[in-house]
Amino acid sequence: MIRRAKIVPYVLVGLMLAVPSVWAGYDAGAKAYLAKDYKRALREFKADGSPPSQYVLGIMHFKGEGVEVDKAGAVKLLRASAERGYLKAQYSLAVIYDKGDGVDQDQPEAAKWYRKAAEQGHAQSQFNLGLMYTNGEGVEKDRAEAVKWLRKSAGQGHVRAQKLLRVMGEK
Repeated sequence: MIRRAKIVPYVLVGLMLAVPSVWAGYDAGAKAYLAKDYKRALREFKADGSPPSQYVLGIMHFKGEGVEVDKAGAVKLLRASAERGYLKAQYSLAVIYDKGDGVDQDQPEAAKWYRKAAEQGHAQSQFNLGLMYTNGEGVEKDRAEAVKWLRKSAGQGHVRAQKLLRVMGEK
């Protein structure tokens, strides 16, 4: 983990330099968003159209930041970002379907999006997917699959995953 942490900033800087036009609109939108200039943020994110921009637009619509609350529109934006592989959107979409917040609760759909984020190494998604397999919620109950995902999460320091594995009698 230490080696990976040292290289990540260099990789990110390299990616940003390699595709400045992709990140320029996002960066401008992010600065406007942080300054609570939602009108400008909306304009910048819409113009950019990248998965991170679609994600933030979805969150803005979900929360009603600079626009009326529009959870159906938010889900469309989050789905567009998630389908393009954006981890944060995948996780957010999973939580929305898991809780039924603005959509009908749909645990199989939640499991689908948790899995996509979990496969990218997202510890909370790995934990949530492990719970779903433990309880048979949205997926067939499967102890081996539950343990697999809980171990991945626990390996990243997820305390609740570590505790659940101990309760289950797993290492």
